[in-house]
Amino acid sequence: MSNAQPIIEMRGIGKTIDSGSHVVEILRDIDFAVPRGQFVSIMGPSGSGKSTLLGLLGGLDTPSTGTLLFEGDEIQDLDEDAMALLRGRKIGFIFQSCQLVPTLTAEENVLLPLELAGNGRLDARRFDARRAAELLDQVGLADRRDHYPVQLSGGEQQRVALARAFVNSPPLVLADEPTGNLDSVNGRRVLEMLTELNRRQGTTLVLVTHNRELAHQAGRLICLRDGRIVSDESR
Repeated sequence: MSNAQPIIEMRGIGKTIDSGSHVVEILRDIDFAVPRGQFVSIMGPSGSGKSTLLGLLGGLDTPSTGTLLFEGDEIQDLDEDAMALLRGRKIGFIFQSCQLVPTLTAEENVLLPLELAGNGRLDARRFDARRAAELLDQVGLADRRDHYPVQLSGGEQQRVALARAFVNSPPLVLADEPTGNLDSVNGRRVLEMLTELNRRQGTTLVLVTHNRELAHQAGRLICLRDGRIVSDESR
């Protein structure tokens, strides 16, 4: 497959919600493509459709109109099982709220996407454990691998979520306000780790943020307003 092919592309994407009394238009006429390895930030005021757009890119929601392509294949009409398989193998997620499983250790939370993929071979499990340990070391948590989320600070929890998003080496990682709940020191550290993992692994990174410092680290900045793209700039 040619590296020139976008990893993900939206063509004429729209999203509406029928409230019963009227139809709410959240996104309209969205067109853009993301090349492999690019770091893209999406900004816009509250209610502009940023999180909805990210959810569509990750297959967490379906568009009302238009075509959504992943690695050249249309995915907007995939059933939930097929979409879940795609998400599990190809897409990593980082959420503002971390969404760690409280009954699992840091290492077990990082391993969760691989466990859900269902490879039970002993050699695979050994490789997975090494992979998780390596990522926790990269995010500065090698000595916290056996700690539960309640024993970790907010910044440490977000770093576990960061390692989890990259554990299966997905070609695409989507981040929704990854520094939104963090202080400036931890927010800057998460930013540095995101950009380093993007460079080191060549992972395509698309994030939604209100943080201009974070947004300006990206090679491309897309701005939304009232459900439309109003600017799309390479930096």
